[in-house]
Amino acid sequence: MIHNSESTEGLRNRTTITVVVPAEAGNALGVVVLRQLPNLDQWDWGRMEPLVYLDDYSLRGKGTSGLATALASGSEEDLNIQFNLAIEPGQTVNVVFHGFNPQSSIYQWSTELLADCEDPVRYLGPTLRLNVYEQDPYR
Repeated sequence: MIHNSESTEGLRNRTTITVVVPAEAGNALGVVVLRQLPNLDQWDWGRMEPLVYLDDYSLRGKGTSGLATALASGSEEDLNIQFNLAIEPGQTVNVVFHGFNPQSSIYQWSTELLADCEDPVRYLGPTLRLNVYEQDPYR
C-alpha cells in the first residue's frame, strides 16, 4: 500500500510504503522495488534516508533511520528499498519518505518484492496509485 498525507501539488509530503509480509511466507522480505509507470513528472522521494517502523500504518507513525536504504535509479523511475534487517513473516513494515509533491496528476508504480535469501524469487506485487491535485486558487 502507499499513503500520502498531503495530496496538493508542490506541498511537502510524507509518503509511506506499507508492506504486510504474510505469516505463511516462506522467507523474510529483503528488498522492495518500486517502478514508476510513465508520467510527465517523477515522484520526489526526498533527500533524507527513509524512516522505518514495524506495525500497522499510522498517519503519525514514528520511524527510525538506518533500518533501510533507498536508492533511486539514474532516471529516478526505479526506487530500490533494501532492509538492513529482513522483515520476518507476519510483520508489517512501513517505510516513510519526506519530499514534495510533483505537479498534479495520477502517479502509479509497479511493485516487486524480493525475499532475503540467495537467488530470491521475484514476486510481482500490486500496482500502487496516488492522486496529486492542483492547488485551489481560492484557498
